[in-house]
Amino acid sequence: MSETTHSLNVSERDDRLIALIVYVLFIVGPANGLTMVIGVVLAALRYDKSAPWLKTHYQFQLRTAFFGFLFFVLGLLTVWIFGLGLLVWAVGTLWVVVRAIVGLVRVIDQRPNPDPTSFLV
Repeated sequence: MSETTHSLNVSERDDRLIALIVYVLFIVGPANGLTMVIGVVLAALRYDKSAPWLKTHYQFQLRTAFFGFLFFVLGLLTVWIFGLGLLVWAVGTLWVVVRAIVGLVRVIDQRPNPDPTSFLV
């Protein structure tokens, strides 16, 4: 299976760097929610202005943040049920970090995200 890499112009290099930064912010985000918020703002601002292959990453990042927030809320609502909330938070944190690492590798390789609307990686 061969995947195409792209030669980048200056604008794409800048967008690629921002996408990389957003993924790093998402990796450290579960420890500090503020970095997730910063990452979401950056991804939302660049979404409409980016090249199509980078747009798939911004969409992937925004969906990751949305579902990560849902994991957080669900964990908050269930924390009083015999520690279930802690398990939900742990699974949600792992899910966000794994998606961010996979996305980071794809951006480094200059590959689009194959299915940015998927819940899985």
